[in-house]
Amino acid sequence: MRKHLDKMPVGFPPTFSGVELRLLKMMFTIPEAQVAIYLDYKPESLETIFKKAKDSGILKDKFEKLLDNLDLKGSIFAKQINGQKYYYLAPFAVGMYEHQVKTLTPEYYLALREYAIKKFGLELFSSNPPQVRTIPIEKSITPENNVSSYDEIRTLIKNGRKKISVAECICKKAKDLVNEPCKTTYRRELCLYLADFHDTFARHAWSKPITEEDALELLDQAEKDGLVLLSGNAREAYFICACCHCCCGLIEFFGSLPGPAHFISSNFYAQLDPETCSACGKCIKRCQFDALEMLEKGEGVKKTNRILFKKNRCVGCGLCVSACKTKALTLIKKEKEVVPPKNHAHLFDEIMKNKSIPPVKYIKTAWNIWNSRN
Repeated sequence: MRKHLDKMPVGFPPTFSGVELRLLKMMFTIPEAQVAIYLDYKPESLETIFKKAKDSGILKDKFEKLLDNLDLKGSIFAKQINGQKYYYLAPFAVGMYEHQVKTLTPEYYLALREYAIKKFGLELFSSNPPQVRTIPIEKSITPENNVSSYDEIRTLIKNGRKKISVAECICKKAKDLVNEPCKTTYRRELCLYLADFHDTFARHAWSKPITEEDALELLDQAEKDGLVLLSGNAREAYFICACCHCCCGLIEFFGSLPGPAHFISSNFYAQLDPETCSACGKCIKRCQFDALEMLEKGEGVKKTNRILFKKNRCVGCGLCVSACKTKALTLIKKEKEVVPPKNHAHLFDEIMKNKSIPPVKYIKTAWNIWNSRN
């Protein structure tokens, strides 16, 4: 099962400790794994999958029951199209892990962290294109930004076709389980799921349906709390999360690297005008990626240039811009706009197409730095 998962767009590489096998044993029984190895990352009907397993000796009714149980446990994806069932593999993240929101245990979370540090982190953030992208908060956007629909939060919510639900943030739940509660917000229901992801989460009661107005109100509060909006890297959003560095595994991993901006897709970056800056420091408190730093007073450092901005750490979330009373910070659109894949399926097709390309030297260097800090 591990080898089969490793052939998918976002793989499941081995470790010397075997922690990845411990995780699989928490999500698959042996009989379940025996049917799951016939699944692909693309949805296929029960009839198509069972044909591939014709020599397995498993009866069709039992085969279907095992797949349905895997869907119920969140170990795979399943959906109905025109009354017909379709099944497909979920990546470990974003996918299997998030599906454990109602059943998460400290044991599972600690095994996840071990696996992320030892191997899966590199697999996750070296995907091309990235799995996630930053959506700038609404208050940081101006008409001059000429924002495309896939970078505008209200449009993403509207395009969810009124299929929207909210779930407890599994990252914050995990931190609560190990007595490391969030330092940024007391809220826990922060993850929005749209379209097919809404169908999956709502069908299993992992989330509860909400209206577009409820979703926008939640995102407004997330902005006030200082949370970064991360979405699936597609023009049709399938999830939107409000994240912080003290809980979110993605932000924690990317933020520990020397240049987070290289690993999260974004069409924006912040720009600081030192002449207008009052060096109040509010932007530093808001930034989840340490892209801003207060310099000590001294030779060559005046009051108006005490804030140091690090462009390679900026992911264009806009949190610092909305906090700046002097308007010294503005959000700038990158010269070359990156158009994300159309939807979730197209994103994974792109990742799969580029899977054979080895990680660039920069990623290996970044990984070594991250490992040395942990």
